Amino acid sequence: MLTDLQQRKLTKLFSMYDSDYTGVLVKKDFELMFKKLSTLRNWSLRSPRCLVLQDKLMRKWQGLEKKADTAHNKQVSRTEWLAYYDDGLEEILSLMELIFDVFDQDEDGKVNQAEWGQLLAAFNESPVYAPLVFPSLDADQDGWLTKAEFLQHFSAFCCSDEADNPANGMFGPY
Repeated sequence: MLTDLQQRKLTKLFSMYDSDYTGVLVKKDFELMFKKLSTLRNWSLRSPRCLVLQDKLMRKWQGLEKKADTAHNKQVSRTEWLAYYDDGLEEILSLMELIFDVFDQDEDGKVNQAEWGQLLAAFNESPVYAPLVFPSLDADQDGWLTKAEFLQHFSAFCCSDEADNPANGMFGPY
């Protein structure tokens, strides 16, 4: 059972995926996410990386719809999303791994604060939060988050019930 803190954080994540601000997740949200991410990277729609991104995002939507859409109405409500999270962290972690790869612009396995700001902006959050949250995520203060560090923080964001965990604010206020 999700705690109140976990529900608030996961609701924040839900709103970040809700690209069209309808209050439910639908295929169109993942299509809009694809457009935002490919535009941000300036990828041609026929480039191999763009095609892989599109395929993976559509597969993620299909998996989410299949597992979370208990009403079978081709949308995932916030309630269904929260119920899904009790069992589906692995699916969400793999989506976040894909998202990390998009923002790792030079493909060196790490992102900096500026790239973090771009990630926030792509997911309907203000990039002004980047300088506020990035330093607490960058535990070794080297100016970078590796993919492993990012996934560790994201897992803590989803699962931790500790109010002072730095990962709680990784996407700004919740």
